[in-house]
Amino acid sequence: MPPLPPCTSRIDDFRGWSAAHISNGLITVIVVPDIGGRIMAYDLGPYPFVYVDPHLAGELFTPEENLGDGTLAAWKNYGGDKTWPAPQGWETDEQWHGPPDPVLDTGRYTLDVLESDDDAATFEVTSPPDQRTGVQITRRATIRRGSSLVELRLTFRNVVQRPIRWSIWDVMQLRAERRLPDGSVTHEPECVVTTPVNPDSRYPRQFNVIFGDEDNPQWRVDDERGLFVAPYMWEIGKVGIDSPDGWIAFLNAASSYAFAERFDVAPEGTYPDDGATVECWTIGKGQVENLDYEDSDIYLMETEVLSPFYDIEPGEERSFTITWGSCRCPGELIEDVSDAGCAGERLSAEKHGDTVRLTGQFGTFDVGDLLLAWVGEDDQDLSTLSLERATPLAAVTLDHVVEPPPGALRAELRVLTAAHGETRTLAGTDL
Repeated sequence: MPPLPPCTSRIDDFRGWSAAHISNGLITVIVVPDIGGRIMAYDLGPYPFVYVDPHLAGELFTPEENLGDGTLAAWKNYGGDKTWPAPQGWETDEQWHGPPDPVLDTGRYTLDVLESDDDAATFEVTSPPDQRTGVQITRRATIRRGSSLVELRLTFRNVVQRPIRWSIWDVMQLRAERRLPDGSVTHEPECVVTTPVNPDSRYPRQFNVIFGDEDNPQWRVDDERGLFVAPYMWEIGKVGIDSPDGWIAFLNAASSYAFAERFDVAPEGTYPDDGATVECWTIGKGQVENLDYEDSDIYLMETEVLSPFYDIEPGEERSFTITWGSCRCPGELIEDVSDAGCAGERLSAEKHGDTVRLTGQFGTFDVGDLLLAWVGEDDQDLSTLSLERATPLAAVTLDHVVEPPPGALRAELRVLTAAHGETRTLAGTDL
């Protein structure tokens, strides 16, 4: 296996803004401090996941311009990934009255850390202190050699002399467009967001429509797979899901590029929006307040992740970590996410006499070796076989007929990472 490229960091231009870039030869992550500390690029090889509004690229505005008349039509929606306080609303002081918000959403963040060595690269940005919410936000992203994973650590600091109570809410806008032969763009119907549903959901439909048509055809539950599924039909709307499993994923099935977010769910925690741990918002035809998208050229899907509510005393901090991963993954949607990668089709074992046919479709987050492990009683490994080289840039389609060793009860796919020699489980199935 060729040597892995080192991690790098630099200040450079991005679409007309001054930006901090970190890269490892597989992925590039770019943050623009001056527009609310947004992460405006997360690229896997040649593929850019993040939506950027081309009409606002390179633009900067004063706080007065960013606030405008305070309505959604005044909001400078640059795109990217940003962090907000939740819940959102305009009825009480316990709700965040944005966007627009000229401090936390579009304020000039400071770049406090930009560093790299061969093995890792990090940036950290911090918002101005916001007296209304009492929050100062720090966003810290770290990547490592030989991996598409990004550790995003989000911190709220209480900067006022009163207790505050907020959820840490992170919002990623993902490109969901298809380029037509004439050069124009439209929505990509093969883009789809998935997350596990809660079998004991508080919502009668296992999801809650927060905005838009209750009968929006984009929102459905796949009972067999246990998933909430949202294919992109260019309908406007938003849903919350009380997903218990700690992941939400996006797949552009037309190009087999997958993006996933993993995070911890607090079983006893209280969450905003009537218990939502994740939310999905889509831009499409329709109107939001005084903003009409009917004739827009904006094609995006949002994956939104929420922490439980934190009670934060003056001077205290609370942090929440989300881990991103990306890969090439075949399939029509993402069925499962592990710390090693994604499954477009879960691992399946079909017995034929003394042999077993193993099938599935996967993508890996790390460069390394794809291993097949046979597991026996007491979770003991019986044998391990190297199948192929793994890389986030190549999808894995498995269709192997193999003879398991005596006593095998389970088959597992694992990734032995090239950078650190760590073994991560990608998928497993009982025999």
